[in-house]
Amino acid sequence: MGKVALIKRSLYGGKSSGSDFWKHLSTCMEHLRFESCVSYPEVWKRKAVKSNGGEYWEYILLYVDDALCISHQAEDVLRNELGKYFVLKEESIGVPKIYLGNKVSKVTLENGTEAWGLSSSQYVQSAVKSVETYLHKNNLTLP
Repeated sequence: MGKVALIKRSLYGGKSSGSDFWKHLSTCMEHLRFESCVSYPEVWKRKAVKSNGGEYWEYILLYVDDALCISHQAEDVLRNELGKYFVLKEESIGVPKIYLGNKVSKVTLENGTEAWGLSSSQYVQSAVKSVETYLHKNNLTLP
């Protein structure tokens, strides 16, 4: 206690910080009995059981500091499981509105099944605006 430390360089942004974070994340998720999908490692899955006894897969999509949980008990999984390892912003817990810049909404399919859909319109509009701002600031135009 009462010691002074001089930080010469930050660990965040170091050459291996991304790898180190991924290892930490993997350890946490494995403790929660989730397994990373082979084809898309940012998607984590585990078997779960509904209150009526039906089996299904729970998913957590993790990308840097964004998390999207797909479960019949999503809030419980986020608060009481993922929340043990990571600080979650209270205002970000709830029905998803945006994930990775994409608008998220519940949709009803033709057969009556409810599903979640993503729309990249907002993300694309933001990207186009960024390019336009860059071009304008640098006195450039597209051909």
